[in-house]
Amino acid sequence: MEHPDSFKRRDLSTALAERATSLALVIADAGWFTTENLFREIDDESVSLLMLKCLDYVNGVGRGIYPWSAVCRTRRDGPRVWHRQHVLPSGWMKRFPRFGMRPIARSVDRWRASLPAPARTGLVMTYPYYLYLRDLLRPDVSVYYNVDDYALYWPRDAERTARLELKAVRESDLTICVSRSRASELRAMVPEAADRVHHVAHGAPSQFLADRPLDQPASPPADLAALPRPLIGYVGSLEDRVDWRLMDQLAVRFPAASFVVVGRKSPPGGEPWRADCERFLARSNVHAIGWRSQEELPGYWQAFDVNLIPYGVDHPFNRACNPTKIMDAMAASRPIVATAIPECLLHRERFDVAETAHDFISAVARILDSGSDDGRAAARLDYAAEHTCRRVVERILALIAQVGRFPEPRERGDGRSQ
Repeated sequence: MEHPDSFKRRDLSTALAERATSLALVIADAGWFTTENLFREIDDESVSLLMLKCLDYVNGVGRGIYPWSAVCRTRRDGPRVWHRQHVLPSGWMKRFPRFGMRPIARSVDRWRASLPAPARTGLVMTYPYYLYLRDLLRPDVSVYYNVDDYALYWPRDAERTARLELKAVRESDLTICVSRSRASELRAMVPEAADRVHHVAHGAPSQFLADRPLDQPASPPADLAALPRPLIGYVGSLEDRVDWRLMDQLAVRFPAASFVVVGRKSPPGGEPWRADCERFLARSNVHAIGWRSQEELPGYWQAFDVNLIPYGVDHPFNRACNPTKIMDAMAASRPIVATAIPECLLHRERFDVAETAHDFISAVARILDSGSDDGRAAARLDYAAEHTCRRVVERILALIAQVGRFPEPRERGDGRSQ
């Protein structure tokens, strides 16, 4: 399948050398595994990378992170990679962004000053509210990196968030959307910036790639070794985005199979979907094993006879998103059955995408009847190898190089160069 955005790939080192400069790239922020996995695969001597992670006090304390914790100091994690955790007062992003962004800006300024040579600054904003950080940093290149419809995150602030997002698209040098549907929406809503909006889908983390196409499942991790095959797996949070009624139908239809759910449960609540979820989890052939680290996940993806992407097609998040599990699962090369959400529809030739519950169940049955080999393991692994995080981030850096004019350092009001 041809990539929806065609642009000339350029080597970033060459592009920056033409301007006799290097790039100090700030990621605001890398709180999602997907974003961190992507940018940590930058391998370019001309790029220094600072990955920020920002939490409010409540979430920070819940994770055992305090403003005085060691992770809340800028730390070097490689020759050209730094990390910095911020724990900030509640409301720092949405209610008081002009003040809440100031500690972040100070830490970025100190990091930029510590670099061994002057560098032009690029800012990647993963939420539209980081426009306030942009105004403080005044980067040479700004990138709005969209991974969701953020108005859905904060319903009470939906209108304000949507307005701020349009401002981010209008004023950023680049907008990169991981979902093609979001890219199309933003192009339509901000036509004057349409040529600066690109669809660059998630990549596969390099460490997730199977060594070879797996026509048969790999040996399972120790905690699954005693379960009877076939192993049918879902990796992801136990939340309302999943079609739990469909999952329950599957468990009933294949009573001899072991259904493995790898992920965290959502906090308690009274929403209707929870009844379907609990009914599914109560089945004797269902095994919810909880959260596993990123390092452990490839072993599960590769061990399953079938990997499931059972998202509800009518859920607004699912219509706007690009599930990271698409590339994670394809990196394992094992068969996948998915519901017909927009981003899955782009991969029909690589895995089964079902329009109805009946089609979904039939696709799982067909794979199991074929000995857990749908004949497309090599196609999936080849695609994942061509779209690793390293290759995807190279495309993003090439876009930055194309739009970045990298002028001489700008002067601040106090006369210091930025």
